[in-house]
Amino acid sequence: MADTRHAGVRKAVEAGPLRRWQIITLVLCVLINISDGLDTSSVAYAAPSILREWGVGARAMGLVFSVGAAGLVCGALFIAPQADRVGRRTIILGAVAANSLSMLATAFIHSVELLLLLRFVTGLGIGALVPSLSVMVVEFSTERRGNIFLALVHVGFAIGAMLGAAVGALLIGPFGWQAIFIFAGLVSLVLTIVAFWLLPESLNFLLTRQPRNALARANILLARLGEPPLDALPPREAEGKRRAGLLHTILAPRYRTLTLLLWLAAFSRYFVSYFLTQWKPQILVLAGVTPELAIASGIVTGGAAILGALLMGTVAATVGARRATCASFMLCAASLVLFGVVEAEPVLLLAVAGLALFAIEATFTGVVITSTRFYPPEFRTTGVGFTIGVGRFGAIAGPYLGGALLAMGLDRSFVYPVYAAVCGVGAVAIMIGFTRRGAERHAPA
Repeated sequence: MADTRHAGVRKAVEAGPLRRWQIITLVLCVLINISDGLDTSSVAYAAPSILREWGVGARAMGLVFSVGAAGLVCGALFIAPQADRVGRRTIILGAVAANSLSMLATAFIHSVELLLLLRFVTGLGIGALVPSLSVMVVEFSTERRGNIFLALVHVGFAIGAMLGAAVGALLIGPFGWQAIFIFAGLVSLVLTIVAFWLLPESLNFLLTRQPRNALARANILLARLGEPPLDALPPREAEGKRRAGLLHTILAPRYRTLTLLLWLAAFSRYFVSYFLTQWKPQILVLAGVTPELAIASGIVTGGAAILGALLMGTVAATVGARRATCASFMLCAASLVLFGVVEAEPVLLLAVAGLALFAIEATFTGVVITSTRFYPPEFRTTGVGFTIGVGRFGAIAGPYLGGALLAMGLDRSFVYPVYAAVCGVGAVAIMIGFTRRGAERHAPA
C-alpha cells in the first residue's frame, strides 16, 4: 500500500501546480549554477594578469585550466553519485561551501602549485553540483515545466560566465586579478548560507534511501504539496538491486554502440567549449585586442551562449534533436574556421567568437536532449549522467592542447581549424549513430 502511495506522490509532484516553495527551490538551484559559471570562468579572465604578474608561460596556464577540468570529471563521476547515499541537499551544500573557500583562498596565493590545487578543488565542487542540481530540478518541478527549468539551470552557467566577464572588466584593472576570486567566493558563501536555510531534501531520496527521520521529513514536504501524510515508508529496495544496471546497463549490447557515440559527441563538445571559454581572452589579446576588451568580450559571447541554449529546445522540437545538434556542430565548425582567417578587427572577431559560443552551447543542449530521448526512463539519469561525465574528459584535453599549440608559436589560423575538425567529429557521431534503426526506436527525435 505504501509503495502504491509513493507512486501516487510522484504523480502528484509531476502533474500538480508549482507551489511557491518549489519555485524557491528551483530558483535557488539556478542561482547556484550561476555561481558555478562564475567560479569556472574566473580563472580565464584572470589568466592574462596572472601570466604577466607571475611570469609563467602559456603551457603552465593550460595545465591550470586542465586541472580544473579534471576536478570537474572527478566530481561528476565520484562525488555526485554519493548524493544517492547521503542526499542531494548534503552534496549541494558541501560542494557550494567548498567552492566558496577555494575561491577565496585563491586570492591569497602566489604559486602555480597552489593554484593547481585550488582549481582542482573548485572543479570537484562544480563537477558534483551539476548532476545534483539537475536531479533536484527534475524532482521538484512538474513534468510539463521540468525541461524549462533544466534549460534555465544550463543557461545559469552561461550567465555566471557573463558575470565573470563583467566583474573581471570592472575589478581586475583597478584592484588586481585577486578581486574576481574574492567576489566569486563571497557569492558562493552567501548561497551556501541561503541554501542551508531554504534548500529541502529531495522527496524521492527520502522515500527511497530512507535516512534517519525520513518519514517525518517526507511528511513535511507532502504537507507543502497539499498531500495527506504517509503512515509508513514504502518497502526499501534491496541494495544489490539498486546498484545493478548502471554502467553495465548502458553498455549492454542493445545500447553499447549508441552510448559510445553519444560519449564521443559529448567529448567533442566539451573539448571545443572549454578551449573557447578558457583561452578566448588570451587569444584575443594575441590578436591585438586590448586586455580590457578581451575580458569584456565574455559578456557578448556569454549572451550568445545563452541564446543558443534556449533556442535549441525550440529548434529540436521542430526539426528533431539529431538534425539540430548536427547543424549546431557544423555551425560551430564554420565559425571556428572563420575566426582563424578573418582580419584582426575587434568587432568582427567578437562577432565570430559569439557565433561559435552560440553554436557550441546549443550543441550541448542538443546532446543532452538526444541522450534523454535515447535511454528509457528506468536508467535515463544514469545514461545522461555518464554522457556528461565522460564528455568532461574533453574539457581536460581541449584547453591543454590549446596551451600546447600556443606555446609552439602557432597562431589562430592554425589552432582554430583544429577545433573545427573536432566539431566535425561530434556531428558525424550524432548523425551516424542516430540514423540507425535501433536509435530511432528509442529516440524518436
